[in-house]
Amino acid sequence: MVDARLKDPKLKSIVSALWGYFGLPPSRLSAYYYALPATGYLEQGGYYPRGRSQALSAALVKFIQERGGTVKLGTRVEKILVQDHAAIGVKTADGTEYRGKVVIANANPVDVFETMIDDKDSLKDYLEKLSKMSVSLSAFQVFLGLKEDLVGKLKIPDAEIFFSPGFDDDAAYKAAFEADMQNPGFGLMLYDNVYKGYSPAGKNTINILTLQGYDHWAPFETDYRKGEKTAYRAEKDRIANILIKKVEEVLLPGLSRAIEVKEIGTPLTNWRYTRNYRGAIYGWDQTVDNSGPTRFPPTTPIKNLYLAGAWTQPGHGYGAVIPSGLQCFAEIMKHWAA
Repeated sequence: MVDARLKDPKLKSIVSALWGYFGLPPSRLSAYYYALPATGYLEQGGYYPRGRSQALSAALVKFIQERGGTVKLGTRVEKILVQDHAAIGVKTADGTEYRGKVVIANANPVDVFETMIDDKDSLKDYLEKLSKMSVSLSAFQVFLGLKEDLVGKLKIPDAEIFFSPGFDDDAAYKAAFEADMQNPGFGLMLYDNVYKGYSPAGKNTINILTLQGYDHWAPFETDYRKGEKTAYRAEKDRIANILIKKVEEVLLPGLSRAIEVKEIGTPLTNWRYTRNYRGAIYGWDQTVDNSGPTRFPPTTPIKNLYLAGAWTQPGHGYGAVIPSGLQCFAEIMKHWAA
């Protein structure tokens, strides 16, 4: 799509600069999936929920509870109960069983179909397809609370800033996939420029994010799950310091001395809190062959078992997973009376 209209390689990279939102460089990313959100940004701008993203979760919980539903936190589902190739409920880690007319899984399909379901008779072709899918990148993040209004002092007006060390997007993707930190790119979020009062008066909250593959963290996985994190913490501190120094060099001079609070998230952190396979933040890669109507639908080979979320149609991000839930609901309603 870009090649048909532009010739200058640097300009191609500039107009494709938001590819980090989608986890693939332009050479591999579906133009369809890039074009729709990009058009939305250009025509309508970007939005952020006042009260932080937690406010959106709280609103959904309130909606459910007001209609007689229950939201159970810290209750991990370990098994999906299947009878005669149809889902009839779930079993949680403490052994409690919940029965229902349908089961909707907002978990990653790898775990859903390889570990949560014992009935594999009708899943052979489905599992084979899953095994051929490519999983998206994860992310490394550094959340910083600053003891001064550094952003205000530097008079930076933007809320979200992307930095790339060059114009070779394929090289940038390769570096991210391999966790190569020699010259990293990053995304920077300056929350106090989103709305006034985000941080305490005279302070700042910022986030530094770089896309990152999971393989670099795989050697730490076994010890991490056991709670043995000495080597893991040393590595995450090393990478965090590289990112902080890079941001300080190119955008926020004085950042290091202004830090009051620092929290670091790695691909293993993403796995721990979301249980997404390989810490993926986008589900399956948004390739040409796996976007739009060719992406996994909400229906599955198991009757009454449905999927919603980033791994299914239409894709990842707030703007896609909420429609995913609506699409899943519509599909359920087709069969509700059956």
